[in-house]
Amino acid sequence: MPDVPFEWTWQGQQRHKNVRVNVPPSAAAEAPVVVLVHGTSGDFNDMADPAVHPGFNVERIVEGTIRDRGWHAYPNAGWWSIGADPAVAVDGWEPFLNGRGFPTLNYSQDAARGRLAESAAELRRLLEVLEEQRTGNTHPGFAEVAARRIVLMGQSRGGVLARQVLVDLGAAGAAVLPRVTTCITLHAPNQGSNIANVAIALDAATTPWRAAIERLPVDAATKQALFGALLGVVETIHAEAGAPAYLDYAVGSPVLAALAAAEPVPGVEYFTFGGTRPVLFNIRGWAFTADSVLPQWHDPPFHWNTAYQTLLPIPPAIQALPEVTPGAGDVLVAAAAARLPFSVHRDNYLNHAESLWDAALKIQVVAILTGGPLPDPLVVGCMIPDATDPDRTLDGLGGAAPSGGAWRLPLAEALALADRGHTLFVRRSDERLVPLQRVRRRDGRRYLRSLPGAHGPRLHDLPRCP
Repeated sequence: MPDVPFEWTWQGQQRHKNVRVNVPPSAAAEAPVVVLVHGTSGDFNDMADPAVHPGFNVERIVEGTIRDRGWHAYPNAGWWSIGADPAVAVDGWEPFLNGRGFPTLNYSQDAARGRLAESAAELRRLLEVLEEQRTGNTHPGFAEVAARRIVLMGQSRGGVLARQVLVDLGAAGAAVLPRVTTCITLHAPNQGSNIANVAIALDAATTPWRAAIERLPVDAATKQALFGALLGVVETIHAEAGAPAYLDYAVGSPVLAALAAAEPVPGVEYFTFGGTRPVLFNIRGWAFTADSVLPQWHDPPFHWNTAYQTLLPIPPAIQALPEVTPGAGDVLVAAAAARLPFSVHRDNYLNHAESLWDAALKIQVVAILTGGPLPDPLVVGCMIPDATDPDRTLDGLGGAAPSGGAWRLPLAEALALADRGHTLFVRRSDERLVPLQRVRRRDGRRYLRSLPGAHGPRLHDLPRCP
């Protein structure tokens, strides 16, 4: 693998054209540095400010959600609104991890659409620089993270890139490798993506059109006049589908086969996450509920409520491709293809873009960084009361972790998990598990409760966490 030269010239000792290092003041000495690796066509922003690129940071609403539209003088029926999901603000992995006390090294690939080998050499060199700084103070911009253990976390192609670098470091016997303890991949095409195969085929199909138009014995102006629209479509397809990167993670790729033959790298724990929501956004509507036309003993007399309804998911399901089949893929990568045979794996109801900011996924990753994955199922065994709440809501939940320790979740994090399809349970005296129910009050406050009539222990009756 060729060495990639770097000019580690820092501006304010915090920034380089390829790397940004952030060490929060709250970072404990034992906290690892998380090396963030973005996907195809991306840059720093994917892992720091994903609202910039690739977008699709749109509002997600649970089907049937009711919204209070207030009291009015007249009844209403039909639709309150119809349109596309609106954009919402999101936080990327870099600020989130820094806020949790984890140092980050956010790495931006020079050739994010190129072949994997080029970026792998670049990232490998970056990790070697960390080792050089630890032993010789030759790269002071990395001083605060040089001695820490290293976690590689890659989204999409970035996950495959992280795996490739680990294999390369192992083959070279690199001194930095023992410090790399964990590899986390988020919706990575670890077993390939059929969408990459489609892109390669589409680019190959349009290449003859481009060549034929180029060979026409007419001047450029005439070509543009006659074939401008066609050329525009063909060039647009080529600009996206022609990325050399797709060759490396197409299904059946020799690169993926070679990786699989060399893994796992000894001493490294692998955690993989896949997505099962093949929807980038919805055409959706808010429909008035039946009670919006019923007068009540109030002035004004009509209380409007609207219920959320999905009208058309984009893209629509294509059963021939698991990547865009509901429950099987995230639009670009099938959940099964994100799994490695030796990894701890979990699927979430997320699309590909949401793996850059989803709150529930962040909770699961932090659990890994602090000692192990959250248990599955999540059984609440104790409660942490918060006396500062005006309604004395019990908003801390706890239970046993796989490592034998305990997990703790504030209510907001428990609800974030529940919103993404994770069920929390309590255990009955006969050992049966009873699911907890999400509740939204009219004032908007949300909480969890035992299902009525399930004969399970109430949360208030559980013992207080030690």
